Amino acid sequence: MDIVVRTRWWRIAVAAAAIAQIWISTAGPVLGAPAAPNSVPAPGCDVPARTPDEVMALLAGPEIATPAATTDGQTLPAGTPADADVAATMKRLVNLWLACQNAGEPLRAWSLFSDGYLYRLLSRQGGLSGEAYRALATPAPVADETAVVSGIEGERLLPDGRYGATVTIEYPSVPMPKRFFFFFTKIDGRLVIDGILGEISFSVP
Repeated sequence: MDIVVRTRWWRIAVAAAAIAQIWISTAGPVLGAPAAPNSVPAPGCDVPARTPDEVMALLAGPEIATPAATTDGQTLPAGTPADADVAATMKRLVNLWLACQNAGEPLRAWSLFSDGYLYRLLSRQGGLSGEAYRALATPAPVADETAVVSGIEGERLLPDGRYGATVTIEYPSVPMPKRFFFFFTKIDGRLVIDGILGEISFSVP
């Protein structure tokens, strides 16, 4: 699934990434008047936000979508164990991503995504309007208990050259922990998130 609009429901959907992909329900492929994101990052979410110019340039350029993150309900891809440094970076990225989601800062969370993954998420719904961007640029932190990463396992190098790991997240409003599969890729030597599968999209051996 995929994100958007300024409603509480939408922001919960992003944070829960249950849904693991982002819905944009506002129409319009252009951003319109830019809106400055909050300049002070929330604790634990110390990454720059995607700017309207960056998003506009991304959507206006040639298609760079990465492969869809799905297994069609099949078993997760196998691979070889990732080295300790890469595994540690995966853990840091996942925790940073969730901190930005808990802080209601999706534009900062997007800075942790590959351009190809973000392009796929945004372009599927026709772009991102200026109004939608301004809504996203207004922090809306989770008011009650925040989601937490309770486990990351199976960090591995995948056959297609990307990396992957199974991530378990606990949400205060959901009785059972949720499992996701994160894809990662290296861009100019930097590891970034390249896809997120919700638990309904895969099975395990």
